[in-house]
Amino acid sequence: MPTYSAAAETEEGLHVIVLRDAERDAHAAIVPEIGNNLFRFVVGGRPVIQSPEQTQDFKKDPSVAFRYGIPILYPPNRIKNGTFSYQGRTYRLPLNEPGNHLHGEISSKAWEVRDYGASEKDGAYATCRFRYADHPEIMAYFPHALLFEVTYRLYEGALTMESSILNEGKEEAPFAYGLHPYFPIFAEDGDEVRLQVPAAREWPVTSEAFVTGLPEATSFSIRAADGVDLREYPVLGCNMLEMLDGDRTCRIAMKSRGYTIAYRVDPGFPFVLAFRPPWASAFSLEPYTYVTDAFNLPYDRALTGAKGIGPGEEFRFDNRLWIED
Repeated sequence: MPTYSAAAETEEGLHVIVLRDAERDAHAAIVPEIGNNLFRFVVGGRPVIQSPEQTQDFKKDPSVAFRYGIPILYPPNRIKNGTFSYQGRTYRLPLNEPGNHLHGEISSKAWEVRDYGASEKDGAYATCRFRYADHPEIMAYFPHALLFEVTYRLYEGALTMESSILNEGKEEAPFAYGLHPYFPIFAEDGDEVRLQVPAAREWPVTSEAFVTGLPEATSFSIRAADGVDLREYPVLGCNMLEMLDGDRTCRIAMKSRGYTIAYRVDPGFPFVLAFRPPWASAFSLEPYTYVTDAFNLPYDRALTGAKGIGPGEEFRFDNRLWIED
């Protein structure tokens, strides 16, 4: 029996791709038709990613697309009034919440399955892509031919998410990429759930993650580097953290469950937003290439992460998830 396998399956009316590692009793499930969301990852019976109660919830409620699994964001978080300017062009994005544009559209639209398979060398993998040029409704307000390609790879019990964003157009485009993984924290156990983030500084933000000033070392950023108890973290709380150079592995240790979720963030993501949602016993560590609404901020773009992607330019990111006993 092979160690790795990848299969296209139907689950509660949705087409999914399931990656399996039989030797380590690990599997991951992706739903390409809903934002290429990796909505399940389980190792040895221990969940690593927070899934919706039912897979069909993705179709019943549009908000589920960015409330569970690992939503893919472009742009991440909010743009105030849905409007910003870059290199003399003004962009007006649709308002999908009162007064703001939130999380972009690629987290909910269908992605194209390019390939999936398995081997002892490569593990189990699935590659999907999303091309802006195939979506005139997006090109109408963001006229840049960006190509997104994401490969999920399950190998030796760990899951890698390999992202590529290529500008196929002839003009430089504003660039803002992020991920929104939800990790189950089982806070109802009453035991300590400890979060550790290699944070350097913290950006002051509102409850909607809008930046209100420049970053500095804070009590939370200092404690996060050593570890904070998530039982004390408020529901709907959020903290925008700037990452230290070097090893960017974040950890959530659940003492009563006897395991730790480890999440290594690519250096291309200088920022991580910590967020505790009210709709699930979960916690988010959201890697961003920029701070929320960076193109509208009055600060140096080298600080905020606001930048462009030129014609023919490609950015790549590799994030990794695994379990530590």
